[in-house]
Amino acid sequence: MKKQILATVIGIFSLNSMNILADQATINDIEAAARALDTVSLQELSQSSDSYDSALANYRLAVSFNVKADSEAANAALDKAMETMEGLTAEEPENPEAWALLGHIYGTKIGFNPMKGMYYGPKAGKSIAKAKELAPENPRVNLVSGVSDYFTPTLFGGSKTTAIKSLSSAINQYADDSDSGYHWGLAEAYVWRGLAQMELGESNKALNDWRAAVAIEPNFYWASSLIEKHQ
Repeated sequence: MKKQILATVIGIFSLNSMNILADQATINDIEAAARALDTVSLQELSQSSDSYDSALANYRLAVSFNVKADSEAANAALDKAMETMEGLTAEEPENPEAWALLGHIYGTKIGFNPMKGMYYGPKAGKSIAKAKELAPENPRVNLVSGVSDYFTPTLFGGSKTTAIKSLSSAINQYADDSDSGYHWGLAEAYVWRGLAQMELGESNKALNDWRAAVAIEPNFYWASSLIEKHQ
């Protein structure tokens, strides 16, 4: 009987480990396509995956289309990502990863449509607050929080200094995150911290952060373009 129980436990653990590896493989593919602004691959990944992974692919697709100045396609992809994550947070209200990504999506919606800030701003704030309540030491939660602080006007509590603090926490926390099954955002955190550093006049620190991002992800278009622009 004890052997049967042990075998069952081992089997469940192995299945869970395989699921994490499978999910991470999809996320790795999404991130690689996003770094190269590969909208074709991102569209395929958004259709071939589901739930969180599909939303992440559509979010990255939206950003890539936005960089390519295709606002209609960018908003359509972002709306798909938003719909998926609103459904997932309703189904899994204790999932900090879902709340963090949803907050990121709401914030990006404001970036695409600043006039909608009054509507999506509170939604982003509530989503990020919920994620921080559930997992204050999660690197993606602190990444999203840092990006929010970067964009939020000082009048409403944002600051570049606070953004740097959150992003630095995220960067430190990524060291223990590789087996989470949600591992993405380390290079991105360096880019955002570099942008905040540049806003504060710390150009050398900014360049070092962007170089760190490229060292992590050599094909990271955004980080490379920032280095070329500012060095």
